[in-house]
Amino acid sequence: MKTFTHNMIRHFSGKHIAVLQILQAWFAAFALCNIGGLSSASVLSVLFFGAMLLLFSYGRKLTAAAQLPAHFSSVTRMLAGLFMLFYMASEHKGLTGGFDNRMFRFSYVAATAAGLFCLFLVCCRILMILFAAIRPRQYAKALSVRKKAAVFAVLLLCWLPWFLYNYPGVMTPDSISQFSQATGIIPYSSHHSLIHTLLFQLFYQIGFGLTRDPNAGIAFYIIFQMLTLAAVETAVISLLAKKGLPRLLLYAWILFWGLVPYNAIYAVTMWKDVLFSAFMLLYALVLYQLLTLPQWNRKEIWKLLLLLFISGWFTCMLRSNGLYVFVFLLPFTLFVFRRHMKIMLPLQAAILLLALFIKGPVPDYFGVTKPHFTESLSIPLQQVARVVDEGRSLTEEQRTLIEQVVDPDLIPSYYNPVISDPVKALVIYNNADYLSEHKADFFRLWMQLGLTYPRDYIEAFIDQTKGYWYPAPADMRTYEGISPNEVGLAWPHLLRGQIPVKISEILLKLPDLFPVYGILWSIGAFTWLMLFLMAFQFLYGGRRFLLVFLPFLATILTLLLATPVASDMRYAYPLLLGMPLLISTAVQTSRTVSEKKVSAVVFHAKKG
Repeated sequence: MKTFTHNMIRHFSGKHIAVLQILQAWFAAFALCNIGGLSSASVLSVLFFGAMLLLFSYGRKLTAAAQLPAHFSSVTRMLAGLFMLFYMASEHKGLTGGFDNRMFRFSYVAATAAGLFCLFLVCCRILMILFAAIRPRQYAKALSVRKKAAVFAVLLLCWLPWFLYNYPGVMTPDSISQFSQATGIIPYSSHHSLIHTLLFQLFYQIGFGLTRDPNAGIAFYIIFQMLTLAAVETAVISLLAKKGLPRLLLYAWILFWGLVPYNAIYAVTMWKDVLFSAFMLLYALVLYQLLTLPQWNRKEIWKLLLLLFISGWFTCMLRSNGLYVFVFLLPFTLFVFRRHMKIMLPLQAAILLLALFIKGPVPDYFGVTKPHFTESLSIPLQQVARVVDEGRSLTEEQRTLIEQVVDPDLIPSYYNPVISDPVKALVIYNNADYLSEHKADFFRLWMQLGLTYPRDYIEAFIDQTKGYWYPAPADMRTYEGISPNEVGLAWPHLLRGQIPVKISEILLKLPDLFPVYGILWSIGAFTWLMLFLMAFQFLYGGRRFLLVFLPFLATILTLLLATPVASDMRYAYPLLLGMPLLISTAVQTSRTVSEKKVSAVVFHAKKG
């Protein structure tokens, strides 16, 4: 009787699983057809359905055969749900099936969301299990001095053609502004990082003093920047090799940093974002190294603590959101290193206090011009402008308050959903001082309009930030040469002729032609990968190593609060530059936890 009952349960359970897989495959195929704009009668819909059946069948078998960690199901569901929400938030307007009826529109969107959730869920689970199978070499070997020098030289050689092509370096309007400050054409301003401007001024004066050539002065700074980037990346490769990362991954990271064009172009671009990204990567690397030390030896630890102080301070100073990243990270850092509180608390406090002092009283004492308050209001201004642009009704009091700053009738002609600069310029060139003097009144206005028109606020936020959390090609990528300016700088075109131009054009168009390669140019894809790695770290690795991920997560979060552009690669460059370290951390620490479990089993076996 028991055998008969058991067989019946297995029979019905098997049928239930089969029906569930068919439903999941159908919804996933429906979502893919809707996203791709395919007709339900297209033969591709049948292929999609068949492929989804195979995928879900493989996922079920793989999951059933694997030894899954605790909370695996819950975490993967949360991750799949998050990815589905991101996708639907960005693309929901085009997924209604072209229907006018609200019920049909909702049904179409809901079915697509269900299919995406099923698809993301099975993919997350399969990738988690396969990723957990990656193991570093059992016997790690540190790189020799010669090999470190070779890595350093290879990176510089990869960037050299872009340096020669863009000589003396890529100078955008922001770069020209800092050049003007460094050369005394205009007063210093903290709109851009003052520390970065002074750093550029130092190397510019050395180069200009030796050659009396402005281009050579700029090139001196660019060379310093290239050397710094190459040194940090070599340090990452060196440590990962010492920890036993597979050689194939080490070579992949060198190729990524050396050959992917935006890494090479950013290496020769005069932006604060490049050095900021380098020092954030160094800060995360030192945190990783501190976490892997079995004990803190006083003779060796001071070098790491010095690097932590330098990289942490530059992270705070080189970009306005760097300080917020550091503050966000601070409580987690102190908690993870709570056993070394006597060392870490004074160190972290010193970084923060020194940064606050140099950002606050020092510029004020020297009369450095501050950016206008409006510069920090990208998201709120876009949301209010969206309400006005949609022609929503305003109370007399609300309209009067807006009129004190700008004519509301001008806003629709300036509002751009993906960049806040036009609206900010409209405010600044009218009566921005009134806004600064009546912050509380405008805060109430912002709150009132948000409660009255929440959909407009949500749509404005999505349009202004989606490039950082939705996988799509970045709108703003790279630049070349020296932008037109009024300070006398001109691009000398060191490499003349059409061949260098054509090579550059082809290399920069490749991401739009090759799908898999193109994902390397998507900020949102890197954000999704970071979230996947964090979930993997939570499930398979030492959770204290999540600390390494937090600076990059905080960078994206600060962009969601105040980004002026919906998708600019330089703003998210810390994440792009640091991804090799994040992937390697997940691989390395999953190995560490597994070894602990194996060691425990062996120990108990011997004891028995």
